[in-house]
Amino acid sequence: VTAGTASFPAAAGRARAAEVAAEQAAPAALVVPDAATVAADRAAAWLAASQLPDGSWGSGGFRGSAAVTAQVVMALVAAGRTPSSGRHVDAVARGVDFLVACAGPDGLIAGTEDAAHGPMYGHIFATTALAEVYGETADDEKVARILAAARDLLAGAQGDTGGWRYRPVRGEADLSVTAAGLVALRGLHNAGVAVDERTVDRAAACIEDMQNPDGGFRYLADAGPSGSARTAAAVFALLVAGRDGAAVDRGFGWLDGNPIVPGAADGYALYGLAYEAAARWRRGGRPGIDRPGWTAWHAAAAASLLEVQRPDGSWQDPSCPEYGTAAAVTVLCMPRATVPLFEAEPADAGVP
Repeated sequence: VTAGTASFPAAAGRARAAEVAAEQAAPAALVVPDAATVAADRAAAWLAASQLPDGSWGSGGFRGSAAVTAQVVMALVAAGRTPSSGRHVDAVARGVDFLVACAGPDGLIAGTEDAAHGPMYGHIFATTALAEVYGETADDEKVARILAAARDLLAGAQGDTGGWRYRPVRGEADLSVTAAGLVALRGLHNAGVAVDERTVDRAAACIEDMQNPDGGFRYLADAGPSGSARTAAAVFALLVAGRDGAAVDRGFGWLDGNPIVPGAADGYALYGLAYEAAARWRRGGRPGIDRPGWTAWHAAAAASLLEVQRPDGSWQDPSCPEYGTAAAVTVLCMPRATVPLFEAEPADAGVP
């Protein structure tokens, strides 16, 4: 795997994540409220118990989905589990094995993705998850080859406007898939996989072009309403791409005035809340900074999640409870600082 070439800031990497944890110099219970810690650990146990025999996660139309499996792997990493350490180490390792098995000779990583309108969510989320655990898998050389092929497929499928949609072909782009694709490119870069700067720049420009005058983001290039969940996804994607500027400021302004509430009727609340937590943490959640009011925001978000957690430890979601639970765990565990992708760059730490 070669060094990245894209115009991202320097990769945070696992070493930096360890430094952040050391800087906090406090147990997780002092960073995350006790109730949130208990809720997240119950949810992680539920996820481990709900894993299917082939190593995947998902139910209903999302059974066997690489997208859902990847999101659960990322959530368990956020909760402090990896393929080589942690309470549910076997579950994470089996999930990674499933994602590896989903990789095809053409570079596409996909399981049963029909419920998501096509395989690109599966490919993009799986790429991100495998990039995150690269360096701790049972066969890193194979994972490196898969990641390189996944990058090539992303680059080859990028549309004329710079984005992606449901299928790995050049065509129309939507905000959700494009934001996820830009995040995957950053994950690849962090893992040491070379990413073309032009691919990154075009994806970021595509997202910025979907911002409405009110600061929120629409779904397609054509005129449309702003939405909180997709605005959160756009803001996080722009942040990981190093585009922390006016578009991000306006996006946060939209989110401040249009909060995401678990259980909202549009069905994308947990998806959006996970992205918003990542965006707010990455921009200013580091200890001693609290620039955008992270502590107050996270306390409110955690409280709203605990109100709708089910007795078995899971969360419901219109897609499937495995995805909803993974998204909720990601939010609750953000302050544990175990996912390098979510960490702000050291150079940004003192920006007022």
